Amino acid sequence: MSEKQGKPTEKSRDFLTIILVFVTIIAILLAVFLSPDTVFDGPPPDCQDCAYNTNHDELKNAIAEYASRNEGALPILNGSYTVTECSNCSVINISAVLVANGGMLRKVPDSCNLSSTGNDNCCGNADVGCSNKGSYVWLTDIYGNVFSYCAGTGCTTNDSGYQNVWP
Repeated sequence: MSEKQGKPTEKSRDFLTIILVFVTIIAILLAVFLSPDTVFDGPPPDCQDCAYNTNHDELKNAIAEYASRNEGALPILNGSYTVTECSNCSVINISAVLVANGGMLRKVPDSCNLSSTGNDNCCGNADVGCSNKGSYVWLTDIYGNVFSYCAGTGCTTNDSGYQNVWP
């Protein structure tokens, strides 16, 4: 066996580099065009409660962060709802906790309900990203605990929490 056998030549290294760059570019393009937001419209039915819980936890963290930056003040609107777990919950001002306004949320959660009465997380304003497809109005008590009022079609109880309705 000669010493050169097994060592890549300059031409083969160049070819491998070109292939590697090409595969990397394709992988990046696939990641951009096949992101979860473009592949499907919401979670599959068996994971809708997971999506609800994710929205709940994101809002709880965003409210805590907002309160820490605003001397304990909560991002609330004038509206309120009563759910079994909270007799006088205030409607969360989603706009106040969006990244665009210095908050933590990248976008309005899919579950936010845009009601015709305006007593919702977006003050009846679709401009902040709310949609009439959402089923929940997100609420907070004076301690920053997060609750939801199911305002969408198919809601069954007055309890806070996932109601087998999504978004």
